[in-house]
Amino acid sequence: MKEADSIKRSAKNKFSWRLLWENFVFRQWDHYYKMPTFLARNIMYRKVDSYEKVVDSMRIIHQYFWALTKIPETKVLKDKQKNYVIKQKNINGEKLTKEHLENDPKLLSKFKRLIIANEVMWLRKWVFLDLLGSDILTHPNTIHNLLTDGENIYVFDFWLLEKKSKNIFFRYFSHIWTWFQLTFIKKFF
Repeated sequence: MKEADSIKRSAKNKFSWRLLWENFVFRQWDHYYKMPTFLARNIMYRKVDSYEKVVDSMRIIHQYFWALTKIPETKVLKDKQKNYVIKQKNINGEKLTKEHLENDPKLLSKFKRLIIANEVMWLRKWVFLDLLGSDILTHPNTIHNLLTDGENIYVFDFWLLEKKSKNIFFRYFSHIWTWFQLTFIKKFF
C-alpha cells in the first residue's frame, strides 16, 4: 500500500487528458502508472473491487494471449481505498499501425491470431480486450492499446469489456464497443 499511495501522491502533480475514461495515466522516468479515474471508480467499479478486477483481467489476458504477444513488466498494487495502481515498465516501441501490419507479414499473422483469440475469449469468458482505445477517432490507422518493437506485439492495457457486467451501463457499452472494434478492425486492418 505504501508504494501505491506514494504513486498516487505523485499523480496529483500530473495531468492526463484521459480523465473521462477508465484510467488516469502518467509517465514518470521509465514507468507508466495507471489508476482508475473518478468516473471509473464511481460507475464501472462502483460495486466492484477494482484491484481484484485488474488482477483477474491480467490472469485472463495471460491465459489467452501469452503465446501470441508480450506483456510488459507489470506490477498491480492496491491503495488504501482498495483501488488498483498499475506500475508498468516502459517499452521501447511504438503503437501498432496499419503500416506495420502491411509491411511485416509476421506481425500481421500475430495480429490476426490475437484478433481470433480475442473473439474466442469473448465467447468463452464473456470479456473482450479493448484494442482500439479512445484515440481511434483521431488516429484511425493505429491500434492504440497494442505496441510493437518491430518483432513483437505488446499488450499494455488490461481493460476488458464485459458481456455480462453487473453494471448495466458498462454491459451495453461493452457490447457496442466490441461490435464496433471487430467491425472496424476487420474492415480497415
